[in-house]
Order: sequence, then structure tokens, then C-alpha cells
Amino acid sequence: MFAQTYEEARDAFRAEADAAGGRLEALDVIEVEGHGTLTIDTAVFGAEHSRALVVSSGLHGVEGFAGSAIQREFIARGLPEDFRVVLVHALNPYGMACSRRVNENNVDLNRNFCADADDFSGASDGYRMLEPFLNPTGPHKGFELVELRALWLILRHGMPTLKQAVAGGQYDFPKGVFYGGDTLEPGPRAFLEALPSWLEGAEQIVHIDVHTGLGKSGTYALLVDHPVGSEQHLACQSAFGPEVEPWKAGEGVAYQITGGLPGAIERLLGDRVQVLTQEFGTVPPIAVMKALRAENRATHWGGDLTGARRALRRTFYPENERWKQDILRGGAKVIDQALRFLETPA
Repeated sequence: MFAQTYEEARDAFRAEADAAGGRLEALDVIEVEGHGTLTIDTAVFGAEHSRALVVSSGLHGVEGFAGSAIQREFIARGLPEDFRVVLVHALNPYGMACSRRVNENNVDLNRNFCADADDFSGASDGYRMLEPFLNPTGPHKGFELVELRALWLILRHGMPTLKQAVAGGQYDFPKGVFYGGDTLEPGPRAFLEALPSWLEGAEQIVHIDVHTGLGKSGTYALLVDHPVGSEQHLACQSAFGPEVEPWKAGEGVAYQITGGLPGAIERLLGDRVQVLTQEFGTVPPIAVMKALRAENRATHWGGDLTGARRALRRTFYPENERWKQDILRGGAKVIDQALRFLETPA
């Protein structure tokens, strides 16, 4: 189920979805030398129905291999007949094909879905303070004592504060990590325009968006955009278990983001949708930041780009069979929970 390249994952997804009776659609995103036309591929199963499940993968490019495997495993074990099922493969095909977390314009797509044009500006005071450390200029040489500097910053400011400052999203440093862009990118725009047609007639929707990177290896958190202790938060915990965390919690893997995909889907579809971001752990947070920093530096300032991208891929897609089996089990568990959740009237 776990592919080695974007092309292998896409071709297998298309073939297996077609054989299972899915209605296929491909949204062209960009032409890339050596890869051809990169696409967001969708398979829609079932006729128009009031209940629908959406599973999307690859918003963060190189993270897409886990979500792709979960989608293919879902097809292989048999799709439910009494629901509409929509599988969206590789929301950031450039990042998946080229071993980047961002897209072709260095945009972190989970910071790109801003509600208004004026939101595409600004950076937190915390990010500005850390920017020289996060985005060093000059070639990446393959060896840096990043861990020591990061540990010092954690001791000084605390992990929750640093995590929010760094990863919340910024719009003032186009060559920096977690850059949200200056306008809605073509891939996200095409996806949002097409999504309502894939969900025609659906009155109750669960959308699972699969990511990797943060948390204990092989475990997962389910991030929801509800206040702690709210009726919606408690309902999600009841249906999906203790893995549910509000984005704003500040503990665990959660932090508040700007321009996130969940908010855009909720603005588009309203109260009929519940969005869950499934985040699978890979390596410790300092290792994640080190890999992101090195790959971004090598991309913009030269140096060991091949090594940096190889390390980034290992960070978000470990070549570890136990981890892969944990991902398939966790993905199947949440999909089954979502289907049971949809059986309960809204």
C-alpha cells in the first residue's frame, strides 16, 4: 500500500479506485520537468446520498504517502454501500513528487486557505524573533548543531509558546518556513471549487485530512476546531475517543493555525461538515524542525539539496514497517469510527 513515488501512488490509486467502481476526476495543478502533469485525483463512490465521508491526503506534499496508503487500504477492504465516499489524493502533488512539504511556490497549503485577501499578511512577534534561526541564509552544509540552539530556546520560552510562534503560519517571509502565500494557490482553489459537486445532496459530512510529523511515532491525534469542553468537542471525543484534541489546546500536538484547510471547508459547507485532521507521529519535534529548516535552506540558498530532501522524506515518511502498519491500523480505525458517527442523525 505504501508507494515509493508520487507517480506510483497516483497510478495505483487511480487503478484500484476505477476497479472498485469509483468515478474518477483529475484536477491539473502544474507541469514539472521529469514528472509531467501533476494532478489532484479524486474518486467518488456511491450515488447521491445524504451522508458522506471524505478522506484527503497530501496537503503537505511529502506527508502524502501515509494518507495515500490509508485511502488504498480503504478501497481494498471494501467501501460501504450506504454512504457517499470521496477520496481526494495528493492535494499538494508537487510537494509529494519533489519531496517537499510545501508547494511549487514555497507555500504551506495548510496556511493558505485564508478567509479574506487582507489575511495574507503578517507574522507573529514570536516568528519575527526566531526568523534568523528558522531561515538562515547561505548554503546548507549538511551538519549543524541545531538541536542545542533549539533546546536552549525551548528552555527559555517553553515548547507550547515556541510551537505556536513557529508553526502558526506567517505571510511576510516568502522564503521562510510555514509561509502561507499572498493569495489562494491554484491547487487549493481548484479543490474548493470542485468539492461541492462531489458532495451533491450530502447533509451530514465527515472530512478526514491525513498528516504526519508530530506526536509519538505511530500514534495519532485527531485535531478539531472546537473549544475545549464545548458540546462539539465532547461529541467528537465520544465518537472518536481520547485522541481528539482541539487545535487551540496548546498541549499535545495541537497549536492554532491561520489559513487552515479545516476552516475553509467549514466556511464552504457550513454546519453539515465535521472536519478531523488526523496527525500521525514520526520523530521528535526538534528533529522535525531541523529537517524543515535544512530543506528550506538548501532549496533557497544552495548546498546539499539532495541530502536535505532525503532527510525530510525520512522525517515525514519513515521507512519502518512497524510504523507503516500502525498508520494503516490508525487510519482504518478512524474511518470506521467516522462511518458509525454518520449513522447517527445530526
